[in-house]
Amino acid sequence: MSDARIKVFLSRPNWAPPVIEKRIEPLYSELSSLGFCVNTIGKTHAPLRSPFEEMRELMRNCHCAIVLGLPLIFANDARIQHASETRRLVLSTEWNQIEATAALMLGLPTLMLLHKSVEPRGIFVQGAADLFIRHFNSLENDWIAEVRPSLTALRNSSSGPRRDELR
Repeated sequence: MSDARIKVFLSRPNWAPPVIEKRIEPLYSELSSLGFCVNTIGKTHAPLRSPFEEMRELMRNCHCAIVLGLPLIFANDARIQHASETRRLVLSTEWNQIEATAALMLGLPTLMLLHKSVEPRGIFVQGAADLFIRHFNSLENDWIAEVRPSLTALRNSSSGPRRDELR
């Protein structure tokens, strides 16, 4: 029996602040109910080679990708480029940048989800790639409902099984 679910590569850090991690858990249930099978290095997939090689191989077997930009790097006294003042800066993992770029290079339909507390840098800057950046706040009670239309659009645009084929 073949697995008719849509294989999605989920780019996310292996660690997130506990309050965020707890609020992200419902995303997995939502993805499953929409017919996705989630693949994440370090979470659902134990690597045997370098992270880059594992990412490349795993992504090649997926129908689409979700890049989940969660707060991971916290700088309290940061200065960007030629700014005269410093400020607090929150960034996602650099692997989001690498994995998003790889998904695009492989031609995978890619959904970019950026937590509202994270600074949009690199691939998360609107217009850096031909992608819409969907901002969300996992601390809001209805955040899953807010991103559901984007998840559904990703499902419908993937080359995975059609929804009526899902069991």
